[in-house]
Amino acid sequence: MQDQSAIKPLVFGFLAAFCWGTHSVIVRYLTGDMQGITIAALRLYIAAAVLFVLMKILHFPVSSRLSDRNLQIAAGSTVVNYICFHIGLEYTSASNAMMLENTAPFFVLLILFLLAGETVRRRDILATLIALFGVFLTVLHDIDVGGEGLHGDLLELAAGLSWAGFIIGSSRALRASASTAERVNFLFNVFICSAIVLTPLMLIYPGSATANDVALLVLLGLFPTALAYYLWYEAASRVSAVSAALLFTLSVICNCSPPL
Repeated sequence: MQDQSAIKPLVFGFLAAFCWGTHSVIVRYLTGDMQGITIAALRLYIAAAVLFVLMKILHFPVSSRLSDRNLQIAAGSTVVNYICFHIGLEYTSASNAMMLENTAPFFVLLILFLLAGETVRRRDILATLIALFGVFLTVLHDIDVGGEGLHGDLLELAAGLSWAGFIIGSSRALRASASTAERVNFLFNVFICSAIVLTPLMLIYPGSATANDVALLVLLGLFPTALAYYLWYEAASRVSAVSAALLFTLSVICNCSPPL
C-alpha cells in the first residue's frame, strides 16, 4: 500500500506536467493576435465552465468559499501569476518562460522558512537545487540571456514567485480536504474568482481573435488549465508543498515548444 501511495502522486504529477508542457507555446502563439490579460481571463473562464459542468454531471456539491484564507491566497496568487506569465510571454520566449516560472520551488522553500516558520528539510533543499539545475540545463540552448526580452523575463520570474504562493495556499487546503469533490470545488472557486478579478483588465485591453485562436483558447482552458490543475491537485493532496512544487518542474521535460 505504501508503494502505491508513493506512486500515485508521481503519476498524477507527470500527467499534469504533460498537459502543462503545451501551455507556454500555445499562449506564445496567441499573443500574436490577443492581449495577454485577455488570454489569461478567458482560459480561466473556460476552465471554470468545464469544472462546473463536470461537478454537475458527477453530482459534486458546488459551494462558495470566499472566506477561506487558503482560497484567498491561491486565487490572489493565480491573478498575479497569470498577469505576469501571459504579459511576459509577449516579450520573451516560451523556453525562458518555462525556466523562470519553474523557480517556484525555490520561492516555496523561502516562504515556508522565512514567513511560515516551517522546518525545511535538507533533502528538500537538495532536491530543489537539483530540479532547478535540471530545468536550466534542459532549456539552456533556447535561453536568450541579456536580449530584448529582459522585461518579459523579469515578469516570468515574478510569475514563479506568485506561483509559489498558489502552491502553498493550495497545498494547505488540499491537505485538509477529504474527497475529490472538495478538491474540485476548491479549484473551481480559484478559477472563477481569479477570472472575475481579471475581467476589468481584460476589458481595458481588448483584442481580436481568429477562429483558430478561439479553438486554441478552448484547448488551453481544457487541457493545460482544467485537466492539468485537477491532476496536480490530486497529486498535491498526497505530498508536501515542496514536493508539489517540484512536480511542476516536470513540465519542462514535457515542454514541446520550438524556439520562438
